[in-house]
Amino acid sequence: MNDFFDTSVRAANIAETQAWLQQQYGRIDVQAEQASIAEHAVGDSAFSIRRLTWACRAEVIYEADRFYFATSTPGYAWTVGSESGDYSVDPGLVQPGQEFVGHPRDTLLHVVAFDVAWLTESARAIYGDDSLNVRFSGAEPVSRRMRDYWLATVRWAQTQLPVMAEPLARAHVRRSLVSATLEAFPLAGDPRERRASALEQASIYTSAMAWIDDHASLAITVDDAARAVGTSTLGLRRAFAANGQLADNPEEYLAAARVSAAHADLIDADPTCVTVDEVATRWGFLDRAAFVAAYRAAYGSAPETTLDR
Repeated sequence: MNDFFDTSVRAANIAETQAWLQQQYGRIDVQAEQASIAEHAVGDSAFSIRRLTWACRAEVIYEADRFYFATSTPGYAWTVGSESGDYSVDPGLVQPGQEFVGHPRDTLLHVVAFDVAWLTESARAIYGDDSLNVRFSGAEPVSRRMRDYWLATVRWAQTQLPVMAEPLARAHVRRSLVSATLEAFPLAGDPRERRASALEQASIYTSAMAWIDDHASLAITVDDAARAVGTSTLGLRRAFAANGQLADNPEEYLAAARVSAAHADLIDADPTCVTVDEVATRWGFLDRAAFVAAYRAAYGSAPETTLDR
């Protein structure tokens, strides 16, 4: 099911602004005679990127139902429990169940929101800890360097909005944002232990990619790759889920490696001596239709076109 959304809303007067804000964000008091609000939201059930333009002064009181991370231009003071700040000075977060009080005043707010279950699943995959429950020990980034890293990732993600309808592009943006967010904000627990686990996951992923690339012409399986790099099949899947940019799982990566190798062979082959079926079989594709479909998905044309060019 494709739950992608890309919506834009604009309320041009105070009555529309008040009504729309209350519907979306809880208790709102617009403190101005003239007011307008505009929001552009892109995402799916797992996460969203939102841009809100506040042309007014208001008080927002909202109980969060997911994780929200925000930054703004000057003019958005906030309070969450005993902590307070301004999103233009440092990014901040609101956690599920917390009451947020905001005071926007003629400002531009950028928000990244994550579903609780999805963020938890992602964090467990990244850190290899199936018991991890995501909770943060503070509302602001752990350091100035990590703040800048998170802001740069958000700026990059905003440049990807035009291609977010594509599932693979959206998955790449999601993965980049969640990795930056979990590193930049103070996740409760032992950060040294989590970092060691994340490095181990990345090492497994890198080693498995290299091994698959080297053995793609053989009748290997994902189980073989897992044994070769010293992990279980489940561990290998977790490493790909946490780190995979080209593929979310090892099966996809193995198929992509074989298609890539077949592509190179087709480019080098003499069409008077070699057939597409021979190249496909050499790289483990016994079903011609499956090979043609995979090749088209990767290169946008039929393998015959490459061979006969």
